[in-house]
Amino acid sequence: MKKASAIVLFVLFLMPLVAFAQTQEESKAKEPTTKLEAFLAKKGKLLIKEFYKLGEVPGRYGSKIQCDALVIYEPGLEGQRIRGIRVEITEGGKYERSNTSFLDMEEIESLSNAIAYMVDLSTKWKSTSKAYTEVIFATRGDFNIGFFQQGTEVTAFSTSGYVGKASCYFASNQDLSTVKTIIDKGLKLLQEK
Repeated sequence: MKKASAIVLFVLFLMPLVAFAQTQEESKAKEPTTKLEAFLAKKGKLLIKEFYKLGEVPGRYGSKIQCDALVIYEPGLEGQRIRGIRVEITEGGKYERSNTSFLDMEEIESLSNAIAYMVDLSTKWKSTSKAYTEVIFATRGDFNIGFFQQGTEVTAFSTSGYVGKASCYFASNQDLSTVKTIIDKGLKLLQEK
């Protein structure tokens, strides 16, 4: 009887701690991690948002990745434009869901270089049998892109989001090159804006 009471008291003691930890984790997930997210979170300000379609890449199972260049500013402060890329990943299927990530201008070139490296590496490894190996690039805005190899089978993927993550598995590894082309197009366009 005392043992059962002690367990109940212990559980009652832990419940507020678990709830606090969960609240802390949720509040971290809501914090803006990119300049674009922080600017978009402004309230009580008039914002001008310019979207430029860059392209999309279809994935397996009805999924896709879509990229847009984004320029945001307040009227009268055009010299303080925030530029970057918005990446939306949509999962297909019965329970379709999507998630959006933002890449600041400073991350775009690194992403392009990382994808180029991944394409070269996956080509080198294609005839080599590997234990499960994953190569991934992650941005501050919770966009991930990469590939994994098990044996000689290579699968390229991208994900967006922290909570409620959406994934796109590409039909072939060449789709990484297509994403790179889209990202490079966005970088060039944003450098001109």
